[in-house]
Amino acid sequence: MGRKKLEMKRIEDKSGRLVTFSKRRAGLIKKARHLSVLCDVDVAVIVFSARGKLYESCTGSTNRLVEEKNNNNELSLIEITQLEEDLDAALVQTRSRKVKTQLMVEYISTLQEQEKKLGEDKEQLEKLIATSEEKQIEEEGTLKV
Repeated sequence: MGRKKLEMKRIEDKSGRLVTFSKRRAGLIKKARHLSVLCDVDVAVIVFSARGKLYESCTGSTNRLVEEKNNNNELSLIEITQLEEDLDAALVQTRSRKVKTQLMVEYISTLQEQEKKLGEDKEQLEKLIATSEEKQIEEEGTLKV
């Protein structure tokens, strides 16, 4: 039995909307855990329901960050703002690492291209030396005759 394509619009039926929210939230948190385990990364998922209830899931050091802020699953606006700032800082740090990694990959690629060019130049020089030596041997052979 196949699935029908779901149109991306608000679900008007309240109970259907709540069921979808619950299932999709659980699926999102499960995918975040899988990403964390498979890629060895810290993941944080923060979801607010239509009523403003907070649902969160965290892994690694991000989990400690949220646990410090979240004693009884109710955060004040100041704590939420602080958490958002902490997450933004972590995101900036991650993006910075990504940029540095991209630069290193580009640099390595440039070095590999240079290495290939130098290898080709070396082969050409070796051929030139070999032909030069052959000519010298031939010239020496004709001079002795």
